[in-house]
Amino acid sequence: MNPTPQRARLSANLVFFTYGLLIGTYLPYLPFIKDRFGVGEGLFSFGLFFAALGALLSLPLAPWILKMIGSRKAVFYSSTAFLLIVSLLIAAPDIRIFFVLFFMLGLSISSWEVSANSQASVIEDQLGKPVMSSIHGFWSLGTFIGSASMGGWLLLEIDGRWLVWLFVGLGLIGLIYVYRGLLRRHQIKAESGGESTPLRLRYLLYPPLLVIALFQIAGFMLEGSFQDWGAFLIRELVLGHGAEIIPERLWAELPADQAEARRRAAVAGALVLASFTGTMTLGRLLGDPFVARFGRVGTLQIGGALGVIGIALTTMGGLGWNTFVGFALVGLGTANVIPQVIKTADTTPGLPPGVAISAITAMGFVAFLGGPVALGFAGETYTFRTTFMVLGILPVFILVAAAPVLGWFRQGQPAEKSGG
Repeated sequence: MNPTPQRARLSANLVFFTYGLLIGTYLPYLPFIKDRFGVGEGLFSFGLFFAALGALLSLPLAPWILKMIGSRKAVFYSSTAFLLIVSLLIAAPDIRIFFVLFFMLGLSISSWEVSANSQASVIEDQLGKPVMSSIHGFWSLGTFIGSASMGGWLLLEIDGRWLVWLFVGLGLIGLIYVYRGLLRRHQIKAESGGESTPLRLRYLLYPPLLVIALFQIAGFMLEGSFQDWGAFLIRELVLGHGAEIIPERLWAELPADQAEARRRAAVAGALVLASFTGTMTLGRLLGDPFVARFGRVGTLQIGGALGVIGIALTTMGGLGWNTFVGFALVGLGTANVIPQVIKTADTTPGLPPGVAISAITAMGFVAFLGGPVALGFAGETYTFRTTFMVLGILPVFILVAAAPVLGWFRQGQPAEKSGG
């Protein structure tokens, strides 16, 4: 029996939730892993570089994979690989194995991104109403619950690896429900007929797609930077720039006030990430009616304005109310950038079905995984507070460029596909 679009939407919600849950859980634990290896932020950020490299190397195969096995099986296989790799990554014994595992993580993430977003886009089309933002909202809900759970876990002074392994186990069980509910190949026109279309360079250089990709890059840069390095910014605000690297197992040997400061920095790092992902969740779950009311241009403009204010508050200095409010506003401001750009790209005129999502995802990965690598080196050299200030350029671009760029993009589309 074929799943209905409503049933497929539930499955898509769950797979996005599971993916976000694991990311939200292991990201606040990264400072512990870095200290375990005894390396600085610059060297540690190479893990993100290897993830970006793995993702970019495998992305050209994504359209071919969708044609060969369909997005349903691609979601299942890539999700399984992602969960298993995360379970190994969190316990890597040395930084060399950590880099290898991050590279493998990138390989799995690229296939997941393309296949999961392809399912979400088709589900929206078959339902005949906007649902892309709310589906992505479950990814944000997962990151919020994961980061909040890790914050509470660390507050109880329990090894964070056990929480990651618990969520991995639950995720693997949940994939059975997901697989049964996603749309079959014969229900998706782009997967059930025609020749497979590889991701060629000329598609990446297609002018309309390049223009709309600017927003994808800005959104991914903001989201990736705040998620990957937010905990490190908080650590800097509490302990100061260039604080001595001391593994968690040795904190008990420190003076009580120093050990408490490090514990407070770790917990606060998880909680500000929770505030970021919490408002992002709210923004995405409410995003579909918001987009219907204000259109894509209005949604991006309001989001850009919130992002500017949020980064200003975040970088004021010190760990206080402004930090938590700043993270929350940036999360709310960037909430609907990526889902709306992905849906807009999927209507790109002149490209074969499914290719636009693969191409836009490839460009976004450069920012989401590669951009924070540069941020890590810059943060180690110039302080994370300074580098986060520089990020303020991105929401300014979203605010200023939304109307002219999306207006130009829509000029080449059929009237019924122009969207909000």
